Amino acid sequence: MAASLAPVAAVAQDWQVYRYPDAGFAVQFPEPPVVDKGTFSTPDGTSVPMTRYAARQRGIVYSVRVIDFSSTNPDARNTIAETEKSLGASGKVTVAIDARINREYGRELSINGADGTRSTIAIFFFNEHLYLLDGQSLPPNAIARSGDTIRFQQSLQFIGANAGFSGGFGGFGGFGRFGGPGGGRFRGAFNPQALSACQGKSIGDTVQLDTPAGPVSATCTLIARPNRAANPAGGTQN
Repeated sequence: MAASLAPVAAVAQDWQVYRYPDAGFAVQFPEPPVVDKGTFSTPDGTSVPMTRYAARQRGIVYSVRVIDFSSTNPDARNTIAETEKSLGASGKVTVAIDARINREYGRELSINGADGTRSTIAIFFFNEHLYLLDGQSLPPNAIARSGDTIRFQQSLQFIGANAGFSGGFGGFGGFGRFGGPGGGRFRGAFNPQALSACQGKSIGDTVQLDTPAGPVSATCTLIARPNRAANPAGGTQN
């Protein structure tokens, strides 16, 4: 890592929202994070730029790594899958589910490390950048502090002109999944509409889901999964 950069927010008292418009995201930290520049090695050995935002408090390391894949012509789903596989090798995966922030799809994991750590992780790919959030509780009693790592994980939001249908920071009123305080987030395992929309349908059939931003086209797999949105410049948005 290179020299530290100044965080966006000033000295914090307890949890605060830190916005990074240039990096396209906002997140809550319990204290001002340190921002470092470095590089990230892809599975094929390519070195790409990375920025890490990190803080440590009461036995938990909170970090968000933003990795710039714009020079590699990446595939979003493969990049997420490869990252999940790599992280899963570090311990026992206890949770692995689909997740969504606004229109962006990713994965959420919980991993019990062989070294006694417990990690709560979010993996997303947005605007040719991989976002890797990790709230890691350190031993001893790592599980006892997992509530704060979950809060950190669920606070991640994408901001800026291309941040889906958030309507600004916090989705539909702040932090939280659809149906809970704030909105703007979704965990795939708990969407009744996605289950019911494909009843009587075949895999590959197209259906429509209603969202707070309007109808979204979806394709039946085991459940209805919204398609990637059209890019105004042509193609699809990852």
